[in-house]
Amino acid sequence: MEGKVIFISGSTDGIGKQAALELAKMGAHVIVHGRNEEKTLAVVEFIKTESKSEDIDYVLADMSSFEQIRAMSDVLHERYERIDVLVNNAGAQIHKFQYSEDGYELNFAVNHLAYFLTTSLLLDMVSKSDYKRIVVVSSGMHFRLEEIDWDVFKGKKEYDLYNYYAHSKLANIMFSYKLSRLLQNKEITVNCLHPGLINTNLNPQRAPHIVARALPVESGIISTMRLVTDPALDGVTGKYFTSDGTETESSPISYNIEDQEKLWTITETCAGMNVLKFIESESL
Repeated sequence: MEGKVIFISGSTDGIGKQAALELAKMGAHVIVHGRNEEKTLAVVEFIKTESKSEDIDYVLADMSSFEQIRAMSDVLHERYERIDVLVNNAGAQIHKFQYSEDGYELNFAVNHLAYFLTTSLLLDMVSKSDYKRIVVVSSGMHFRLEEIDWDVFKGKKEYDLYNYYAHSKLANIMFSYKLSRLLQNKEITVNCLHPGLINTNLNPQRAPHIVARALPVESGIISTMRLVTDPALDGVTGKYFTSDGTETESSPISYNIEDQEKLWTITETCAGMNVLKFIESESL
């Protein structure tokens, strides 16, 4: 991984921070992302000290804000010619129904719309790499859904955290599969993963019995690290991986192409991005 430029969203805590540290130790140029500058700078210094590498950069953005994501993209385009690996890792579990500043339910905004917009804006940078990997951190929580309730994506359903969160994580997977098809002739791979039940700050209000079962962050980066680093995955795309890094099947509903297309259309409308037109242009 020596010299590879790797951007990891949500990397000031949890598995994002741990993955950033391990990749820095491997010689990668890691771009840390956070919301709070003071905390982000502290993490950058921590990674520099622990990895004995000065090749660490950072960017700031609240992933619930389209405006801030677009500003972050502008900064990355100013600083870098390419991104070798884009890791969509930022996530949240929102205990109380809230809208983002753009008017979308907050789980949907942070966990899905931010992945979509970030990836869309940085696709041109990934395309300039010889490595060309996009990694999407989802969750096994999507298995709890037997069907899609489209009203959840619209924020029009009685609020239940885990139902809304599961839908946002299902959206991650469906997005990955659709995007992998769109990019199959561009040599950019797109894969998604379940990190496992990990002891992070994703949900500070977790019940004690759940916290007791949670694994340390070192266990939560196994899949991410494999998808970022494993040469055996060159050319592998549109797949789902378990917490131990094994390729497996996601839930049956995640493979419904008609639903993938419907979600894609909804997401493009929300984010204001015609990604297909961009992919088919000579810009990529």
